Amino acid sequence: MWAICIHEFIRLFRSVKSLITIAFIAGVSYWVSDLVNQAAGFISQHELTEGHALGVFALVMLFGPLFVFGLSHDMINREVSSRTVRFLVTRTSRFRIVLGKCFGVLLFWLCCMLVTFGTVLASVHTFDVKTFLECMSMLVYSVSLCLLLSVLIARPSYTMFGGIILGLFLPILGIWTLASSQPAAKWIGYLLPYAYLEKGEAYIGVIWLYALLFLAASALLFQRRDF
Repeated sequence: MWAICIHEFIRLFRSVKSLITIAFIAGVSYWVSDLVNQAAGFISQHELTEGHALGVFALVMLFGPLFVFGLSHDMINREVSSRTVRFLVTRTSRFRIVLGKCFGVLLFWLCCMLVTFGTVLASVHTFDVKTFLECMSMLVYSVSLCLLLSVLIARPSYTMFGGIILGLFLPILGIWTLASSQPAAKWIGYLLPYAYLEKGEAYIGVIWLYALLFLAASALLFQRRDF
């Protein structure tokens, strides 16, 4: 399992798209932090502390799902399409394959967030633990949903297209559920992480629970696949 995890992690870091994504997030976060520093005389100390991480928070909330689906939409069906999954299942269990793939992608995003928040820390000597946890919760939800999509759909080309659509649609739907007063928006909001992030740290555990459910569903479906 850990060999699969490390392989997936290294594969992502070797990707040019991944490096561009990390550089983009870190760059925007640093730029927003610098703007907040320039406005330090006009805002309170509490708002100043939270403002330094505003750039990365906004990016992850709006584009996090798109980044995740764009880079890892084929984490499972790539192996199925190339037939390498037959080699993997002879070496380890299917459950460990799913876990290894998921942990590898999560490790990549953990490092990405550490680099990004580290950039902000080096600039303003402030590390916002609350925002870091919120961003990681959003990414964990997105990675587990991406994993489930990759198990459900056999062709990487389909998950690439579907992942882009879903990555763009989720933030729009999330914002709509927060802004709308319609009853349907409230019920749909329960399925998305945005409402729980708005309610505060006490509800972040619900997002991780959804991620565990997506992971369990992925493992169960992958167990029943024929190769």
